[in-house]
Amino acid sequence: MSNKYEKLEELLKYILEQLVENKESIQITISEDRDLVVLKVRLANGELGKVIGKNGLTANAIRGVMQAAGVKDKLNVNVEFLD
Repeated sequence: MSNKYEKLEELLKYILEQLVENKESIQITISEDRDLVVLKVRLANGELGKVIGKNGLTANAIRGVMQAAGVKDKLNVNVEFLD
């Protein structure tokens, strides 16, 4: 895995750690397809609601930050929150 993906993963993990109580349960997998990078997030039971937020506002803010972080490397970044 390249260094730019590691930096994206570290940033996402840092953001998530600030929102959840069970930090050890954070699992992030990365898949890529040309210039699209998808970060898939799994959390402990009951933690997903905290991360998604009311009407998905927190999740959308996280996606926006991650997309902005990928701009420097010309990457289109998407974050998926899995049950």
